[in-house]
Amino acid sequence: QIILEGVEKISKTLLAQNTIFGWVLSGLVAEPVTAMTTQVEEISNEYLNSQLRKFWELEELPPISVTTPEDQYCEDFYKATTTRSENGRYVVRLPLKQQFPNTLALGHSRTSAIQQFLSMERNLLKKGELKSEYDGVLEEYLHLNHMEDVNPGEKIVNGKYYSFYLPHHAVVKPDKKTTKVRVVFNASKTTSSGNSLNDILFTGPTLQPDLMLLILNWRIFKYVFNGDVEKMYRQIVVHEDDQDFQRIMFRRSPTSPLRDFKLKTVTFGVNCAPYLAIRTLHELADNTKSEFPLATEVLKTQTYVDDILSGSHTLPQA
Repeated sequence: QIILEGVEKISKTLLAQNTIFGWVLSGLVAEPVTAMTTQVEEISNEYLNSQLRKFWELEELPPISVTTPEDQYCEDFYKATTTRSENGRYVVRLPLKQQFPNTLALGHSRTSAIQQFLSMERNLLKKGELKSEYDGVLEEYLHLNHMEDVNPGEKIVNGKYYSFYLPHHAVVKPDKKTTKVRVVFNASKTTSSGNSLNDILFTGPTLQPDLMLLILNWRIFKYVFNGDVEKMYRQIVVHEDDQDFQRIMFRRSPTSPLRDFKLKTVTFGVNCAPYLAIRTLHELADNTKSEFPLATEVLKTQTYVDDILSGSHTLPQA
């Protein structure tokens, strides 16, 4: 169907055949065919590229911070809901997303938290000293009233889950002279609904200053000092209505029954915890500005999370 009628002899070795695509030439080629090969080589110096990129980044203007609608919501929510108790502690609410619990819901999380605890407990029992230190950290929570026991079981209202059980595990730092074990809470563990606690919370805007600039400014002073806010997150109380989102499973001995507890303070591992902690530090600075004007400036511009790097050109002022 492709070849049509019509053949023309062009020469002794060359024929022209008519086709639906047009005339096609075929036959022997008397002259040799020379194949052409092209090679392309790319030369790249990653080190030079990296140095040039860093140079341009140093020279360019810092990006303008743009407040997103989510960040503005967190700020408005914080101002509207944060209070201060009689003992001076700030009480904050967790910034739940507006979709919760209708279109963004939690599910069952207690069973998973129990399994995680039992697995972690078996591992710690093989290292007796670490088990004792781990228990000591959580017992300190109880002693300081940062944690209290609750009735076992999920908190469910009208078929919606209003509780979340935080799995927790040990992080060991053997080079530390004091506490070698730190308890880490996992708010990103998904529930039976496929969502975690972090999924239903806003993270909040980044409020801490640039660390490099903070250190460089610190070096300007003739006299410097540094400080640390002890247990910074745990100085801030979570509102009672939100504490059930920070439940855990714990027991002191493997022969004792597992018990349900809730954490009553801002908890490291929850995505909005850094925002709530730093925003509350700024709130404290603003509330005491008239009484401590120098300290206000230090807390707002010379503090990185819980580390304070400040100083002065005169010793009395420092």
